[in-house]
Amino acid sequence: MRLGMFMHPIHDFKRGYHTLLFEDLDVIRAADAEGFDEVWLGEHYFLPSEPFASPLMIYARLIAECPRILFGSGVHCLPNRHPAVVAGEVAQFDHLAKGRFMMGIGPGAAPPDFEAFGVVDKNRMEMLEESVDMMVRLWTEDPPYDIRGKYWNIVVRDNVLPDLGIGKLTVPYQRPHPPIMLPSMSRNSSSSRLAARRGWHMISANFVPQEVLASHWHDYCDERRKHILPIEPAKWRAGRTLLVTETDAEAEAYLKSPGNSLEWYFRYIIGITKHGGFVHMLKSHPDMPDDDVTPEYCIDTMVIAGSPRTVAEKLAKFREETGPFETLICSHHDWVPREMWRRHMHLLAQEVMPILRDLTGTRHLAAARAAAE
Repeated sequence: MRLGMFMHPIHDFKRGYHTLLFEDLDVIRAADAEGFDEVWLGEHYFLPSEPFASPLMIYARLIAECPRILFGSGVHCLPNRHPAVVAGEVAQFDHLAKGRFMMGIGPGAAPPDFEAFGVVDKNRMEMLEESVDMMVRLWTEDPPYDIRGKYWNIVVRDNVLPDLGIGKLTVPYQRPHPPIMLPSMSRNSSSSRLAARRGWHMISANFVPQEVLASHWHDYCDERRKHILPIEPAKWRAGRTLLVTETDAEAEAYLKSPGNSLEWYFRYIIGITKHGGFVHMLKSHPDMPDDDVTPEYCIDTMVIAGSPRTVAEKLAKFREETGPFETLICSHHDWVPREMWRRHMHLLAQEVMPILRDLTGTRHLAAARAAAE
């Protein structure tokens, strides 16, 4: 059982971009220091509350400062960018990190980014598959390239000089390419089945009800069986929203305090999913009225909080009821108050995880080996 952190990141944008940027650098440094195995950082352009356009640029700043953690892009929104650009940047970063990298990909979930890049009405899952296939060809084939698709073309035929190293795209450090991860969010998620067919890793979102997350594992297994492929729990990462404090009472008091970080987090998630037409992913039942999806409902149904023992026991029960994930992914939120959230990370890594491993009969698998698998 490994531990990771997913950072959309979702912040109260009124705190200021510069403050948020450097706070999140501190969060990743803390994760590495506490023994987290991996971190995932999002990619968004027109979302001041999720303000980082390049996870790889942030990670490049931290490679030397964080010597053990595995860096994951969470995710590259492939419909928004040309596949050759993503392939070149990924290959370069993979070398900088010496293979301490996993490539998360997705169709995107930010309506203003869709509008800006002209993909509102496009089949973004179809674009994602085309983009991945093109990148893999660039990494595994020699020029000349004549790669044509529905959405992009990559043609390099007349300017190939092998003896001078001209015309070939740089290949990644990991061969044939870094491990690929695709997130799943909604009930009956096509992403779960796509990840299963393609042999990719999968992260189930932290902001969905337990029933939805359990359906991701069911769909993944069903698709693997259809294609006569082995079931691989090591490739499933389960996300949860957690708060670990010294006592249950401390966590309860914080969650009831007006304007706390998780209240803001879920207010934001509800607002953007309602606007984008996908608030259904937050519902415990498909027939649940939209107006019943409130921050209070989300905190009550999607947050596991309390003392280390309480959280570990709830997580063990959660795993028993959803499926045998081998990496727990906790979500990151504003460090307000900073001291409490920093302590939360320590308690989660140093106290909750050992108890959880004992309760589930699992052990700690090194991050590098986990990525390889």
